[in-house]
Amino acid sequence: MASYNNYFPQTYGSNSPYIYGATAVPAQTWTTPPQNSANPNGINWVQGEAGARSIPVQPGQKVLLMDSETNVFYIKASDMSGMPLPLRTFKYEEVGVQNEPKSDSPQNTYITKEEFESRLEEFKKSLGEKKNEQFLI
Repeated sequence: MASYNNYFPQTYGSNSPYIYGATAVPAQTWTTPPQNSANPNGINWVQGEAGARSIPVQPGQKVLLMDSETNVFYIKASDMSGMPLPLRTFKYEEVGVQNEPKSDSPQNTYITKEEFESRLEEFKKSLGEKKNEQFLI
C-alpha cells in the first residue's frame, strides 16, 4: 500500500488538532455573553406604538416604554402565562405650567367703525341728559 496517498495524515503529537484519546484537549466552545433585556438606567425608548408592541415582556411583568417621537409613554404587561395584555398609552405634560386663556384676544379688543359711532352717539345722548338733569334739580 505504498501507492495510497493519505491526504489527512495522522499525527500523534500533543499539539496536533487531530488528537483522539485520553490526552485530548477539549474543543473550545463559543459562549455568548448574557443579554439583559432591561436597560440599566430603567428607561426603554421606542419609536412609536409599533415599536412598543414589538418589545417582549417576561411573564407576569410590566415594562415602561418611552416614545422618542411624541410626548407619550406606554405600559406593556403580560399575565402569568406570558399572554400580553392590552398596551396602555398615556400622554404626559409639564406640571406647573397652566395655559390660561388670553383675555386680550383680538376679537374682544377691536370694534367696527359702525359700532364705535353708535356707542359714541349713545354716550353723547347720556351726557346731554345728565346736563339737563343738573339744571332741573
